[in-house]
Amino acid sequence: MWTGISVIIRPTGELITLARLKARLRIDHSDDDDLLAELLKGAVARVEGPSGIGYALMEQTWRKSMDCFPCVIILPGAPIKSVTAITYVDTDGATQTLDSADYRIDVDSEPARIVPAYGTAWPSARHVIGAVKIDYRLGETDAANVEQDLIDAVCLIVAHRYENREAVLNETAHELPLGVQWILDEHVRGHVAA
Repeated sequence: MWTGISVIIRPTGELITLARLKARLRIDHSDDDDLLAELLKGAVARVEGPSGIGYALMEQTWRKSMDCFPCVIILPGAPIKSVTAITYVDTDGATQTLDSADYRIDVDSEPARIVPAYGTAWPSARHVIGAVKIDYRLGETDAANVEQDLIDAVCLIVAHRYENREAVLNETAHELPLGVQWILDEHVRGHVAA
């Protein structure tokens, strides 16, 4: 299901402001602002997207690339908001865009599914690698709509990496702070990457 998935438009929205992150971490100086910003990017990357848990935190666009049209197209990831384009290479080798009236999408199911419109079939595509591409939008435009425990997980990862800038080895070694893996497992979509 995750084969051929890539992020083509990265999020531009801010999951959490630096000021709010610092307040949560009880940091009252600006000496480490650049470091915290980098740690925040890393923590978000650890959580979201096809290489994370398959969840999009802030609005972004993913692409599913396939060699042909299957009967039902399965779109991994969550929360999927809409399909922005379905393109394909026709039998003459020209790239065509499928009209949205020619297919139906169910974003209420998970994973989301796309089928041809009633009484129609998928068009013929040339037999080439990546002949069919589906671009779809996921994530939230407002961070207030992101699942709060996912924001908590990101903050916990930042706090852990801020406090432990080298390998951690006490009596027991922990890859992630207590509770983070549990949160990620609750939201993982379709694969185990966390």
